[in-house]
Amino acid sequence: MKKRAILFGMSHYIKSHSVSASQLPSTEFDVKTLEKKLKQLRFETSSYMDLCRKEVEQKIFDFATKAPCDSLNIIYFSGHGGHSKGENYLYPVDFCRNLDMGLPIENSALNIKRIHPLFTRKVKLVIIIDACRNDFTPRYSGNFSEMTAPQNTYIAYATQFGDSSECTSRISFFTEALCENILTPNISVDQLFTNVRAELYLKHNRQIATSVNGLMSDVFLNKQTESDDVAESVFQFVDKYSDMYNEKYGFFAGDDLIFIDAAQYYGISVLDAIYKYRQLSNKRFNISTNLSESHEKLIAFWNMLDHGLKQDEYYTWQYRGRPIRLGEIPPLPLSMQKPMPDPGKEIAVDFKLNIKADGIHILTNLPDNYQFYGKINSLIDFRNVIVKNGNAKIQLDDNTIEIQSIDLYSVLPTVSGVDMSIVGDRCRNLVGSYVKFNPINGNTIEFHYKKI
Repeated sequence: MKKRAILFGMSHYIKSHSVSASQLPSTEFDVKTLEKKLKQLRFETSSYMDLCRKEVEQKIFDFATKAPCDSLNIIYFSGHGGHSKGENYLYPVDFCRNLDMGLPIENSALNIKRIHPLFTRKVKLVIIIDACRNDFTPRYSGNFSEMTAPQNTYIAYATQFGDSSECTSRISFFTEALCENILTPNISVDQLFTNVRAELYLKHNRQIATSVNGLMSDVFLNKQTESDDVAESVFQFVDKYSDMYNEKYGFFAGDDLIFIDAAQYYGISVLDAIYKYRQLSNKRFNISTNLSESHEKLIAFWNMLDHGLKQDEYYTWQYRGRPIRLGEIPPLPLSMQKPMPDPGKEIAVDFKLNIKADGIHILTNLPDNYQFYGKINSLIDFRNVIVKNGNAKIQLDDNTIEIQSIDLYSVLPTVSGVDMSIVGDRCRNLVGSYVKFNPINGNTIEFHYKKI
């Protein structure tokens, strides 16, 4: 079945003397965000911004006349909308100007009922409207405007009659909820918008999205079959879309979000998606690693914790406010647990600071070549501070600076050339209050000074 979509966003409404239409900067993000999701669902898409009524109608006409038989077609609109005398309308950017010119509302806006008849072949049609349904223009408002769906048509509205569709300057609440649910596999269109309705209301405590279903059978946007090739599918999904995610969200968040969406798309947990991808990626590029599945998943879990992964009071994992299916967090493998020091070789790490005009002098019992980096006053970076004969020095380029705080962190000793026979494997012989354990790197050093 061919899958097609056309998306419209109305952002910059033409000014009017009689009707006040606010500008909607979020509509551009609405269109771009949803279009990317639809492309991931293998829809052929086209999108348009700030079109006049005649242009919108022509684009929909062209889209409808080219629709193959039994195709699945989505029409999405983000902008102003309203009702008049029992009819529901979409408002293109010239809507207000058309009213100023004395045109009737039927020739100024687009009546939703005029869309379906444009499709002359038997198709499945989903109309998604992210617009208000309140009295945008009191002069033309009327009684309750019931939505009706023709055969094999599904209409989803962002809100119920008499209410508004809320948004931020970046994205609307309705489209955000839709994008967070649309990749879910093996749910019908009706179930999809039920999930959107629930999430929208639970998150914002208002705006009940409504819909009317004229479909003659269940329609699925993401139909998945049982397969042993999930790893291959995840790999292809991430490989295809990762650059797009990194460009939009930044490297770290983009790297997490692509796996969250891939996991949702294929109905698996996020940690499973990451592990399957890395296994196949290592194999493809002939990378050998001794890390077990538990190691890989724990590292992925810790990285996500650094970038916005949190658990609420009901033990639901969320990434930057989005509930996700994280998957089982493995217990810490024996090789990653805190090592005990070699008997008789313990080093109780000690630091003494002496702040002088030429720099900050450090006295310590750490062995030679221990290397540090850090910050002064949480602003000034320093690095390449190396211990020699129990001494190290942080050079000050400006000797007039008043030192309020010093944060000192150790570089991995295997990198800086420390005698591992002294500190032990994974620095197991270091003990004391300045020693911090890291499951991946073993014992590290942290020292924090604050002027009293």
